[in-house]
Amino acid sequence: MRTYDGIAHQHSSEDGSREKSLPLIVNLLGFPPAAEDLRYALGFYAGGCGMDDRLAIRCRVDPALWPEVVLRLRLRSIHEVPGDTDWEEDFRWLIDAEDVAGPLDTHCHRFINAAKHDFQDETDHRWQIFFSHGSDINAWCAVWRSQEHLNYLSFDQG
Repeated sequence: MRTYDGIAHQHSSEDGSREKSLPLIVNLLGFPPAAEDLRYALGFYAGGCGMDDRLAIRCRVDPALWPEVVLRLRLRSIHEVPGDTDWEEDFRWLIDAEDVAGPLDTHCHRFINAAKHDFQDETDHRWQIFFSHGSDINAWCAVWRSQEHLNYLSFDQG
């Protein structure tokens, strides 16, 4: 359970202390990432005005774990969005593609690259892109991956 203490809690791979951060990352992703490639910036806030979480992670991922990650994070490929009438409108609004027909790839690249942290990989056609099902303007999670690396970026405000 969260404590609505009005204190911003920040954890970063740059601060050198992973004791508090690593359990949060394992709980979030569902697997312990390899320490040598792990980079992250975790920001949690809960107070009188609500909550504001901003999380960014880059790590190695074992391809065998990918199906578990997809389930845990409720990920959908961006190619699945046009077939989901309950979600598509909110998703297009999120990535600023409401009045655009056709593939969403370019709009997703632009959205992710504008929001990502410097330590995260820039996304383009070489990356597989996923969003948590139901991502919208108030709460979203983007994941882009290659065969070796996973980039996680989320925003939740409420």
